Amino acid sequence: MIKTTLRRLVLMIPQIIILSLIVFWLAKLMPGDPFTGLITPETSAKQIEYLRQKAGFYDPWYVQYWHWIVRLFHGDLGLSYQFKIPVTRLLAQRISNTLWLSLLTMILSYLFALPLGVIAGRYENTSRDKLIQLYSFITYAIPAFIFYLLGIYIFGYKLKWFPTSGSVSVDVNGGLAYFFSRIDHMLLPAILMALISTTAVVQYLRSEIIDNSKQDYVKTALAKGVPESVVFRKHIFRNSLLPIAAFLGYSITGLLGGSIFVETIFGYPGMGLLFMDSITGRDYSVITVLVLLYGILTLIGSLLSDIILSLVDPRVRID
Repeated sequence: MIKTTLRRLVLMIPQIIILSLIVFWLAKLMPGDPFTGLITPETSAKQIEYLRQKAGFYDPWYVQYWHWIVRLFHGDLGLSYQFKIPVTRLLAQRISNTLWLSLLTMILSYLFALPLGVIAGRYENTSRDKLIQLYSFITYAIPAFIFYLLGIYIFGYKLKWFPTSGSVSVDVNGGLAYFFSRIDHMLLPAILMALISTTAVVQYLRSEIIDNSKQDYVKTALAKGVPESVVFRKHIFRNSLLPIAAFLGYSITGLLGGSIFVETIFGYPGMGLLFMDSITGRDYSVITVLVLLYGILTLIGSLLSDIILSLVDPRVRID
């Protein structure tokens, strides 16, 4: 397992290099240049030209790319022209918010999805199954941003159950009050993200339970007099969880990427909101780093899924 995982990590190196080249070229193709965010009415053309020459803007592309990679390895991600602070410090301020929100969303998502998938699969074609199918259809069909806007309108503005923006109340200084305030601000976006992201898990689990229920080993166990609840718990449910476990790694990276919409709508100061602010402000340094980071997280998510699947099912090998 360790040897195979290390081999996969080594294989990720050329993938990350190709990804970094694509990100670098996309940044070069964007309108303007990295100094667009620094330009003010007081900035002279001579000053802009000096900044371009100092940063090697007129060097060949491979020289610029090499300098960019060297700076990345030294932890120098550049300066955010919009926020006027190093990108490293900016990410450190935002990344914990997104990680906590994604973790809470993933926990809630599986807490919602597993019982729904089990009920839908075990009681196929009953009223309970049809009701869950209708729920899955609605959450799959409705655009995420409309779902979030409805949620914030009903539970935030009308019922006033949850805060509608920010990550913590301004009148909280620290201690337990600070902790509960952060949880309170995360709950509504996490619940809404979890509700709308359960569809895939519910449908996968339902299909697996239905398929496994028709296997010969299940029929044999029932014919031998093994109680149906025992057969379901020890054979059907356990085997049906294999694809769900493999789905876990992709879920983590999917939630991190999906946080762009929910953080923007809720004004939640995480990486998703930072990404949108960087695009609107043409903050090239932040955009390139975030795109590269999301790409690397996707590769790690794929590796995590393979590792988890091989752990829960030793018959599966990572090649």
